[in-house]
Amino acid sequence: MSLTSISSSGMQVAAMRQDVAAGNIARSVVPGAPRQGVAASTLPDGGVSGSVVAAPAGEDGMVTDLVDSLSARNDFQANAAVLARSDQMLGSLLDDWA
Repeated sequence: MSLTSISSSGMQVAAMRQDVAAGNIARSVVPGAPRQGVAASTLPDGGVSGSVVAAPAGEDGMVTDLVDSLSARNDFQANAAVLARSDQMLGSLLDDWA
């Protein structure tokens, strides 16, 4: 698997985590609303995949969702930086070769 696809899969899972955290925060005002989480797993050839799963209900759910949202944002930014550097390196390589 290429560096591009590995970082892209990381960005997709980070975006999924952001969506799930936002949904949990939006539903927090509804009594008995279920919480969700994201289960991430590594792929054999590199990268990561994610799936939405049920999350335990608790009094600290809002705090957990806010922290996960910030963590997902940082993960997305880190993977985006890797993707940008990969493109720069490829461009430099092709410029030197030509």
